[in-house]
Amino acid sequence: MGIPNKSASSARAGTQSIERALWILKEVGSANTTGCTMQTLVEQVGLNRNTVYRLVKCLLDQGAIQQNIRSKRLFLGPLALALGVAAQQQLDLKQIFSPAATRLADLTGDTCFIMLRSGADAVCIDRRLGSYPIKTLTVEIGMKRPLGIGAGSLAILAAMPELEINNVIRANTRALSTYGQSPATLMKSVRTTQKLGYVAAPVHELERVIAIGLPILDRTQNPVAALSIAAIAERMQGKRRGELLELLQTETKRLHEMLCKINLPGS
Repeated sequence: MGIPNKSASSARAGTQSIERALWILKEVGSANTTGCTMQTLVEQVGLNRNTVYRLVKCLLDQGAIQQNIRSKRLFLGPLALALGVAAQQQLDLKQIFSPAATRLADLTGDTCFIMLRSGADAVCIDRRLGSYPIKTLTVEIGMKRPLGIGAGSLAILAAMPELEINNVIRANTRALSTYGQSPATLMKSVRTTQKLGYVAAPVHELERVIAIGLPILDRTQNPVAALSIAAIAERMQGKRRGELLELLQTETKRLHEMLCKINLPGS
C-alpha cells in the first residue's frame, strides 16, 4: 500500500463540500416560493444534521441563502440574486435603480452611486455625475468593497439583522484593515448610522469629501442595495444636507415600492 496522498484527499474533501453546498442551494431554490425548513432540507439532501447545519451556516454567512426571522424558513439570499443577475440578466437591478441615480445627480449636481450587496461585500453597479464642476469620483463602476466601507456600503450593513451584521464584520476582519478600520470602529459606525437613520461620513482617502447614503429595502425589509451622494464638505452642510437626505428618502422609498411588486428570491 502506498503512502496516502494528503493533497489529493484534501482536494476531494473540498470538492465534496462544494458539491454538497450547491446541492443545498438547489434544494432551497426549488422551494423558494414558500421557503424550506431545516428539517425538510436534512431529509431531502440525505446528509446528517450536523453537516447540513454547518453548510447552511456557511451559505447564510455568505448571503447565498437567508432565513426568515419569524418562520425560520430558508430562501435564496442576495448573493444568489446578484449572481443570477450577472449570469442570466433575468432581473436587471441596474436598469431598475439607475433612473433614481440619474434624477439625484440632475437635481443635486453632485455624484450619485448605486451599491449592490454581494455576500459580505458591496459592488458599485452604477455612478452618475452631476453638473457641479468639482467631481467626487470615490468609487468606480464594478469596484467591490467590504460591507461597511463607503456610505452606500455602510447603509446596507447597518440595515441588516443584528446577527448578520456580526457575521459580516467577523468575515471581513482582515479586509477591513486595508481601509484603516477594525471590527470595533466599524461597529461604532454601524451604531451611529442606526441612531441617525442614515449614513453621513467622510470619504476614505479623500480630503473634505462627505457622502450620505440610505439602503434600498426589498419587500421583506432586507437591504439589497443603497443610494449615496458624495460632494465636497462645503456642499454637505446644514440645510443642504437635509435637502439631499429628503431626496434620497424619496428615491429609496420609490425603489422599495418597485421591489415590493417584484418577486425577489426570499421575499
